[in-house]
Amino acid sequence: MPGSSPPFRVLVVDDDPRIADTLALVLQQNGFDARAAYSGPEAIEAALKSPPNFIVMDVFMGDIDGVDSAIAITEALPHCRILLISGHVDALQRLAKGTARGHSFDLMMKPIQIPALLDRLRSPDDPGKLPN
Repeated sequence: MPGSSPPFRVLVVDDDPRIADTLALVLQQNGFDARAAYSGPEAIEAALKSPPNFIVMDVFMGDIDGVDSAIAITEALPHCRILLISGHVDALQRLAKGTARGHSFDLMMKPIQIPALLDRLRSPDDPGKLPN
């Protein structure tokens, strides 16, 4: 449609396809152009091929974890916001207290609460805050 803004692209990355696919579907149903990836290398490739506006990425994944993948993507796409998710509160607390090798990311605990995720997607960038 002429004059309309481009779709807000979201990449959801989790090594559990059920989580990645479900979150991508829910985001699609809420008007986002969302797709899923299932590993760090796949996320990097997908992000470079079709740059997203926002990435939701699990911290703990196979060969290249979410933090390393997020850093690689941020270095190539500095305007892309990244939300790191994990069910391990200690990992998120460590990330919240510092930076990931000079990079700061938004953080959220699993299981993901959809209203909170939608709020994050629609809010201005506020990295490094662990929700209450």
